[in-house]
Amino acid sequence: MRISYCITDGTLCRTRIALIRTSNTGQVLTSLAELISEGRYRLHDAASADPLRLFQEALEFFQRCLGLQELQLSQADLDPSASRSRSMEVDERGTVTTNKDESDYPHAFPEPSYDDNWATIVEPVTNQAIMDTLLAQVETLTSICGLVSMQGIGDPNWIHKYYRDYLQNKLLRVGDDTGRHHEAALAQAKYRCAVADANFNSTMLDVPTYESELTGAYKDLSDSNPDPQALCDRADAEIVFAASLLRVSTQIMESMFDDGAKLNIIRWKHLTKALDNLTIAGRLPNAENLPRIHLRRGDCELLRRRLGAAPWSYDIAAKSASTLLKNAEIFYRLAARLAKAENADDEEMEASTKEAIVIAASAGDSNIFRERMEPNRTRAQELTEEMREDGLLGEEDTRLFAL
Repeated sequence: MRISYCITDGTLCRTRIALIRTSNTGQVLTSLAELISEGRYRLHDAASADPLRLFQEALEFFQRCLGLQELQLSQADLDPSASRSRSMEVDERGTVTTNKDESDYPHAFPEPSYDDNWATIVEPVTNQAIMDTLLAQVETLTSICGLVSMQGIGDPNWIHKYYRDYLQNKLLRVGDDTGRHHEAALAQAKYRCAVADANFNSTMLDVPTYESELTGAYKDLSDSNPDPQALCDRADAEIVFAASLLRVSTQIMESMFDDGAKLNIIRWKHLTKALDNLTIAGRLPNAENLPRIHLRRGDCELLRRRLGAAPWSYDIAAKSASTLLKNAEIFYRLAARLAKAENADDEEMEASTKEAIVIAASAGDSNIFRERMEPNRTRAQELTEEMREDGLLGEEDTRLFAL
């Protein structure tokens, strides 16, 4: 039997369920951590509500699952009585002990406090299953980087050490063996950008090095055969880069980079790259989640508009402010229409709210926003606050909407 989690009355309840795939628990934990970190779910138990702790527990489950999978795969053609791996053992609880020193990763491996026994995985293990688990680990590390960047939680040093020692070479090797090299490369690129952003926001990386990491992360992904997911992922990385440069104080930025005017050019360049990638992605016949693509296009225009305001005062952005607002309005309206057609309620609400905000900002009249969003006032206010936190709205907008 294994530990799983369910949500009941705002608390985490441990329940026993049959061990089919250990990674299921990791997937539940990562989903819950994402909901909590995004403010979309709250738990009464403060300890259980720590998203970093949930991500770390998920990482531990995925690592145990990977160890069990690799052990079973290596024993497939051996005599069961002599098939113990020299590099890992599985005890009666199913815990995998590898020849890596877990003391090197104190943040990644919290001491388990479970009394439950574990059943043996009996389903056949393939390289495809191992690849799924590797990707889940990389995605979890990427999410942890996001927490470090946005909330200043934890130390990013252990993250890359864990990735380098446990995952880096294995991910690419198994990706080649399974014919999923492109998928592995995408996950690696996303992780590389996320850890660079975490290091930058922890003042461990300067602007030129961060920019170099961002550019290098996607250089091996061919542009000759555009992939919508790769284009969207790259655009997201460009947006995060520009947003981080906007978020850091002017004094810190000037100490990290001599030419403030050139910083504005760098920010504008990367936001424009993101917009171009999203535009290409949205035109491809195999593009998925078009509402989200057009939402991000609108976000790009609002971020470019912000560059025209103090303290950046970028001349091109200031002169183009009205055009950028109009572009954002068009993108948000398109996103709302597509979301409605697809019955994507969350995207429709977000797009409609942002469209109303842009229209009100263009007219300088917050009543337009309040009248349009009256039926969904609470959620609209939450989205407006999120836009401010994400850097989409500036001080003038804050005063207009009384945030």
